[in-house]
Amino acid sequence: MRNIYNNIMDLRPDNSSFHFSRIADTAGLTEGYGNHSRLNSARRISCPLEELLYSIYDFTVKQDKKAAKEKFTYLNDEFSLVKDKIPQETLLLYLVVKLKYFILINDKKLYIPTFEQINELPTSLNLSIEYIQYKTLGIFYYRTDNFVESTLALAHALNLLKELPFISEEDKAELYYQTALTKLKTSDTFDSIHYAEAALTIYQGLYYNKRSAECHIILGINYNFSKRFDLAENHYVSAKNIGESIQDRYLESMALNNLGKIKSNLKESEEAIFYYLESLKLRKDEERSVFSILGLVEEYYFLDQKEFSKEWAEQGLCLAKRLCLKEYILHFTAHLYLIEESDKLEDYVLNQVLPYFKRAGNERYTNKYTEMLAHYYYDNNQYKLASDFYNDCLQNIKAKLAY
Repeated sequence: MRNIYNNIMDLRPDNSSFHFSRIADTAGLTEGYGNHSRLNSARRISCPLEELLYSIYDFTVKQDKKAAKEKFTYLNDEFSLVKDKIPQETLLLYLVVKLKYFILINDKKLYIPTFEQINELPTSLNLSIEYIQYKTLGIFYYRTDNFVESTLALAHALNLLKELPFISEEDKAELYYQTALTKLKTSDTFDSIHYAEAALTIYQGLYYNKRSAECHIILGINYNFSKRFDLAENHYVSAKNIGESIQDRYLESMALNNLGKIKSNLKESEEAIFYYLESLKLRKDEERSVFSILGLVEEYYFLDQKEFSKEWAEQGLCLAKRLCLKEYILHFTAHLYLIEESDKLEDYVLNQVLPYFKRAGNERYTNKYTEMLAHYYYDNNQYKLASDFYNDCLQNIKAKLAY
């Protein structure tokens, strides 16, 4: 195993074509000497270790788990990471790429420890590393339900994008895609549509079918919230068709779930329930089953079939607890209290649910549960409190409108 310090100090690339070829093959960059040189020049790569780290990063951008794993394993096998002998910029790049890799493989247990190590280091003076850092942090904050910080980090990455001489189309598309996702969570509908369309254009040009379908889903959700149901349905059908063509059951199930959301908004509950159940049949990923289960809870409650609603809520809560899905533990618990007409609802929503979604910057769910409390107070003849919470809903909505 080679010491990282020796790699940095003693194994700098020389000018021989043989040496370049060996390093390029090691890092997975075999696109030719011209492209490689321009890439290294733009990124100011100073040693083989940095070249390998950028290679791993590029594979995460392409969502290539197999190649990223191979390079990450090679990194751990070949380099002994001695912290006090690593230049800070290289150490920062290593930690950021490691976090990006853990996000790719969805290893949530390692998110926070790696993030905390990154936080101990100063921001890099290398714009390429700074860009990768803030883009990765934007994704990290999104995955950990902190949409306010995600928005700030991604905005910084977008500003850096304008200053960088080289960013691949895949890289730009991933940044636009993540920005669209975060803007969706913060109810910035027009911005979300803008960035989703920008990402979709690039992914379609690159024939990245799965990410193209996911962009269609984001656009469909935005149009559904905007009550432009025809446009929403077109995007969901596009995503479903892509899923069927590449035999991706996840994409099909997501499209079906969101077609159910359209029917729910149209008060066509029976059709909504049909789509939610069809979506559940296709889901291999249990974590995402909570989307459709929550839809079933809400539709059966709307139909006043509380036994069915409670049964699905209990099933969803068990799943959310087992998978440590904080957001959905809150959703299902609140709905169970609502179904049972429990006096625990007020305290739980006020002290658990609303603080969580306000802190996350999720305005849509903040408004939903504010309205739930308003209904609760009204039904319990507490008209002054009901009026206050209905007014809060109104103010939240007005804040998003332009005059």
